[in-house]
Amino acid sequence: MPAKKSVQWLYQELPELVSKGVLSETAADKLREHYGDIKTADKKWFVIVLCGVLGALFIGLGIILLVGHNWEQWSRPTRTVLSILPLILAQGLALWVLWKRPLSDALKESTATFLTLMVGASMALISQTYNITWDTTDFILSWMLLIVPLVYLMQASIPAAIYVGGIATWAVKSSSFWDPSGQGMLFWPLLGVVVPHFVWAVQQEKYAIRSSLLTMVMAISIAIEAGFTLGRAWPGGWIIMYSSLFTLFYLIGTWEFKKVTTAWQRELRVFGGLAIFVMMFMLTFRFPWQSVGQYGYYTHQNVPQGQNIADYILAVLMIGAALLMSYAYARRRGLMSATFVGLPVVTIFAYMFATVSVDYALFLCNVFLFTASVARILSGIKSYNLGVINTGMVMLAALILARFFDSEVSFMVKGLVFILVGLGFLFTNVMVLRRKRGKA
Repeated sequence: MPAKKSVQWLYQELPELVSKGVLSETAADKLREHYGDIKTADKKWFVIVLCGVLGALFIGLGIILLVGHNWEQWSRPTRTVLSILPLILAQGLALWVLWKRPLSDALKESTATFLTLMVGASMALISQTYNITWDTTDFILSWMLLIVPLVYLMQASIPAAIYVGGIATWAVKSSSFWDPSGQGMLFWPLLGVVVPHFVWAVQQEKYAIRSSLLTMVMAISIAIEAGFTLGRAWPGGWIIMYSSLFTLFYLIGTWEFKKVTTAWQRELRVFGGLAIFVMMFMLTFRFPWQSVGQYGYYTHQNVPQGQNIADYILAVLMIGAALLMSYAYARRRGLMSATFVGLPVVTIFAYMFATVSVDYALFLCNVFLFTASVARILSGIKSYNLGVINTGMVMLAALILARFFDSEVSFMVKGLVFILVGLGFLFTNVMVLRRKRGKA
């Protein structure tokens, strides 16, 4: 039996071999069936970690319920001991794992996650015992900073994901979009604290579940915080900024994970692709463009000049990176396949048109979504890929239905259009399946 890495390499090469006609899709499927699933160890790791974390949670909740009904009757020293005891036990368990089972990733992940939760629980219990008044944001930030050493000592990605989600929550709660203090900008250096671990986790095994989980949490947190910290210095800048950010996610996911075969291993591609479509669809309506030239962050009145400069620099770097990667993708994959990632270019032109008239921007965005949908359908038909065809059909159907609801067309006509769209889905899928079987 070949080694796991050899089989993994073969699986990565199969899509390219099929696209070049070296192997048929049927032959590729038979090879996968012959060698089987190479991810069983990773699934086992996930199940072990999940069971360990859930077990630790139930034990902790059981202890809290047992002592909770007598909590107020006990003396302050007793409550202090009971507050710290779960933390001490969790630390002892983590040290035992590092000493006795240093090579067990599953044990390190589960014990580090348990210790992460116990740190927060002990902080809350001590605060209640001694009537320490915590601001919610201060509590979250203190908790997250205390668990950073666990990420590196235990080489644990789940606590890293908790940390990223925690600092994102802290940044959102600590400053609003209009807050001139710019405290939310601290999210970016705080995020940098776990970047070395993220790089390590991806280098260890980029297709592992824990790498995918951490990647997705980081992507979602970055997308949320970008809206609170970037694009504030220019009215409506969030349109171009988010279009560029989502395109970057999609292109990075396509570049790094283009040869894998399961959706959970393509987290950036899936997340970025869905976000691009939502962005495309949303920009065909009038309300997003009303922020251009009407509402904005009044930089000269509210924000120090240094923060404006940082805002502009980060936005320009993000947009520039998206444009360069889109151009490289177009050269590599062809114009038809690259239409989907042309959103940053379109939004830049639409933004300029919107300063003159919103109708110009709406027309351009509607034409772009229509073109991207048709290009995706044609690309799927060419490669006999039903997934690409159906996503293109969904994009086109969404545009058609949205414009019909905006219009004064009768319900009879709208109903007929719905039926035609559904028939289009069925007919296209049947024809492609027949051609695919005939080719095989």
